[in-house]
Amino acid sequence: MIKARFFRNDNDRLYGFKIANHGNPIVCAAVSALTINTVNSIELLTGEKFSRFVCKRCGIIKISIPKLEEGNQSNDTELLLKSFLLGLTDIQKEYSKHIKIIDERKN
Repeated sequence: MIKARFFRNDNDRLYGFKIANHGNPIVCAAVSALTINTVNSIELLTGEKFSRFVCKRCGIIKISIPKLEEGNQSNDTELLLKSFLLGLTDIQKEYSKHIKIIDERKN
């Protein structure tokens, strides 16, 4: 099962995500395409600085945008993260046995 964990700051704004594990080939392909597109869009369209951890063997990618985590605004980047969450939520509606979305808020 694919686990998609989204991170929110104290203001309830998205600042990153972690995608882990592999799963159903169709779901995995869809999640991979959305993930790569989101990372590329943040990097190429916003120029936002972010940290990235990738382990291809383990099936993990983690992205964190420090500016957003600290509570600063970056509307374009946050919109891309919201769009990514929306896409994964739609996949989860059809393939709930193969993907789990976790919305994690900072304490």
